[in-house]
Amino acid sequence: MTDTLKQADLLSMRQFGRAELEGFFERVAMVARRSRRESLRSLEGRILVSAFYQNSTRTRLSHESAMLRLGGRVAGFADPASTRAGDHFQESLGDIATMLSNYGDVIVLRHPQTGAAESFAAHANVPVINAGDGWGEHPTQALADLYTAREHCGRLDGTTWILSGDLRMRTMRSVLLGLRHYACTVLLAHPDDMSPDPALIEEVRASGCTVERISSIAEGLPRADAVYMEPVVQPDYGVGRHLAEADKPSTPAAYKVDRAMLEAGARPELLVLHSLPRLDELSLDVDATAHNGYWREATNAVHIRMALLEEILGG
Repeated sequence: MTDTLKQADLLSMRQFGRAELEGFFERVAMVARRSRRESLRSLEGRILVSAFYQNSTRTRLSHESAMLRLGGRVAGFADPASTRAGDHFQESLGDIATMLSNYGDVIVLRHPQTGAAESFAAHANVPVINAGDGWGEHPTQALADLYTAREHCGRLDGTTWILSGDLRMRTMRSVLLGLRHYACTVLLAHPDDMSPDPALIEEVRASGCTVERISSIAEGLPRADAVYMEPVVQPDYGVGRHLAEADKPSTPAAYKVDRAMLEAGARPELLVLHSLPRLDELSLDVDATAHNGYWREATNAVHIRMALLEEILGG
């Protein structure tokens, strides 16, 4: 494993080449094996600071769980309204970054503003992990997506992926940046107003991947190894907090998956991934099938973040 991330920020999947990704995935597998047989104390005495300006369940708690499982400690906030950034003072991102650098050894930041992680890291004196910045990127989620598919399929080269939902999302951007290092076929199923960044798609194609538009998930199922889903019905990721709508619209059938569809059109080994939370695009009846990769992905995300914290902090 290289020292690419030692005492470094993780802001984008662009920080990984293929060799770095493969080396990191081997490290994740090693951490998973170690954690099953021993109590890990590699980051004892270290402190992770969570700075979450935007709602989170899995990302925040899995980073915190990872730190605790390595013997470290956790501090921080999950709601900016409880800080001076969310009251009369509207304390700046730069001032918060400078301040939090005094309180811990690594900071995990989620923020609704695209590019906020980079701005924050410019002021921080300790490593910063981007846990999602608006419509920008979500690199640790992409690492969990790719690792879970690699573990399931035994490889990433030669696999065929369906990416479905709002392809402007930070999760989709990051997973595409990861897939471009492998000889993949990527099938895109999305509404016209939720198209991915054209420049990014051209970059993925130029790397040697095949990228096609399909009209629905069902169209691509017979040749797919993995379906990676995100909602079509969703809030604006450039806003900090959204309350639930009284009457959410339903997801068009083209972007939904249920057990009957999988039984009719999918190969037995097809893996369904979703960063969660879900609405009606992913039916509950998929949970009990062999296609369910999203709960395994949630477990893997803790090991991903354990390996990442060890590498950044030198554990």
